[in-house]
This record gives sequence, structure tokens and C-alpha cells, in this order.
Amino acid sequence: MKRLMVWAFAILLLFAAALIVFRIFAQQRVAKQIAIPPQEGIHSLEKLRLGGADQWILIRGWNRTKPLLLFVHGGPGFPEMPFAHVNADLERDFVVVQWDQRGAGKSYPAPNDSLDVEQFVSDTRELSALLLKRFGAQKLFLVGHSWGSLIGALVAARDPDKFFAYVGISQFADALESERTMYRFALQQAERTSNARASHELKQIGSPPYESMRNFRTMKKWVNRFGERDYQPMGRWQFARLAFASPIYSWRDFANLAWGARTSFDELWREVFYKVNLMRDAPRIDVPVYFLEGRHDRLVTTSAAMAERYFDALDAPRGKQLIWFEKSGHWPQLEEPEKFRAVLIEQVLKDTQ
Repeated sequence: MKRLMVWAFAILLLFAAALIVFRIFAQQRVAKQIAIPPQEGIHSLEKLRLGGADQWILIRGWNRTKPLLLFVHGGPGFPEMPFAHVNADLERDFVVVQWDQRGAGKSYPAPNDSLDVEQFVSDTRELSALLLKRFGAQKLFLVGHSWGSLIGALVAARDPDKFFAYVGISQFADALESERTMYRFALQQAERTSNARASHELKQIGSPPYESMRNFRTMKKWVNRFGERDYQPMGRWQFARLAFASPIYSWRDFANLAWGARTSFDELWREVFYKVNLMRDAPRIDVPVYFLEGRHDRLVTTSAAMAERYFDALDAPRGKQLIWFEKSGHWPQLEEPEKFRAVLIEQVLKDTQ
């Protein structure tokens, strides 16, 4: 028994050592691929203070005179910074700013009582103003994904003069109605396929809203299971593989990402799921609007079906476009990165410049 334990420990050490070495090579390879020319370019990882909390941003671009693009990540608490290298080609046409929001990733921890929607809106407005002042720009492009599209839409609606355009990826609209839609989808699929267990569990918890996170997870489990019949979403291994190669994120940052995502979700889910309705809170956006939606996005809080309803209802006097990503679910920017970059450069940038 003792010998087996020694062998198991030795194998574990070898695996850990191999993992560390493999990651070093992966980071070096990616760093070389996405290197910024030093003459006119900018590559800067910075800590700044927004709304009384220390937060981190990554600024990258081949030419610092190009238009600014601020990316507001999803979650809540799930940064885009460790995946920034996937769309590094955007940095040829924009100065891209990746931001770990308060309590997320490099910006973990943050006071729990500061994790509310209005504080994130305030942080985004403050960061936008700081970037415009620093780069001597009049406007920037605002891009929000999932939870970040909730914040982004509110900010674009309130401060349209600061933005060339607003781009919502997997656009948030009305989480409660989205959940109800996805609940009906799961229940219909359960009955259509004669899945007695699914039907029983779904009928037992009933339609949203839920007081219990356990009930929410039960509903989400069956939505995901039935949704995966015609589409395979990105799994944890795919996220890990992409993030693993990031030259920006340390092992400590990954630990903070995990803790921050859990804390942010626990603090925000009731407010986000059941209090915010963008069709009521942001019915009009006075900048060009682009919704980028994965055809297979059935995430319970930001389903593509609900985003389409918001798009139809949205008053956007400067124009609006709904662009479908046929091979994507909730992560078009990672699932179809070439198309994502083409949309931003050949449509959004050209339309507004």
C-alpha cells in the first residue's frame, strides 16, 4: 500500500511538472504570435482605481492612434482577458482594452457589498471617460458579452455621446422571461422524448422565478441536455485549453478567476435574473447597435430567442443590425473568431468611420 502511494505521488509530481513545462512553451508560442510592434504600438497591463476598487486593464494595439474598443466581459465574474489572444488580430485595427471587472480575475477580491448592477455601470462609465481622456479621443467602441451586454446596453443608453457604436454579444434582455422560455423548451422536449425523469423534475420545480439556486440548476441542467442534441457547446476543457496558453494570466489569476466567478454569481444572481429588464430599462440606444447572436445559444438567462425579441423592440434611431453566428452558442467570439473579427472590422468599423 505504501509503495502504491509513493508511485501515485511520483506520477502526480511528474504530471504537474509536465503541465508547468507545457504551459511555459504554450505561453511563449502565443506571446510570439501576438507580439505588438514596439514603434507605434502599445502593450500595457495596468492597475487603476474605479469606484474605490483596484481593477486591472490590458491595453493592446499595433497603432495607438487607432479607435479604442472597450470589452466588457460576461459572467458575472468571468473575464475575457485570458482569451484575448484568440482575437489578437483585432489589435491591428483597434486599440483593444480588456478589463477584469471588480471582483473578477486579476481584480479579485472586491467588497461584496459593492457588487451590484449600478456599481458596474458606474465603473464602466468611469473607465470609458478615463480612456477617452488618456488617448485624446472623442468616442470609443463598446462591446459587451452576456452579463457584460447588460452593463454595456445600460451605459450606451445613458452616455451615447461617448460611443461610436454598441456591440452586444449574446445580448442580455430579460433574464426572467428568458428563463421561462427555456423552461418551456425543456419541458416540451422532455414530454416529446418521453423522458419521465426530466418531466418529473421540471414539473416539481415549476416555472421560474426560483428562490433556490438548486431549482435554477435543475432547470439549467435539462435545458443544456436537450439543447446539446443538435449542438455541442464549448466545454470546460476547451475554455481551459485556450486560457492555459494566455501569457497574461498567472496560476494565481486563474485561482482568483474561479473564486471571483463564484462570489460574483452568488452576490448578483437574484438582482440580475429577476430585477433587470432591458426592454424596460434601456428601450432606446442612440448609437449604431449590433447584436451578435449564436444560433444555438440557449443559455437560460440570455437566450438568443430573448435577444431577438429585445432587438425587435429596441428603438435605435442610428440603426441596428442582428447578425447570426450559425455555428455558435453562447460564445461566438471564441467559437467563430474569424467571423467575429470580420464583423467588427468590415461592418462595425467601416459603418461608423
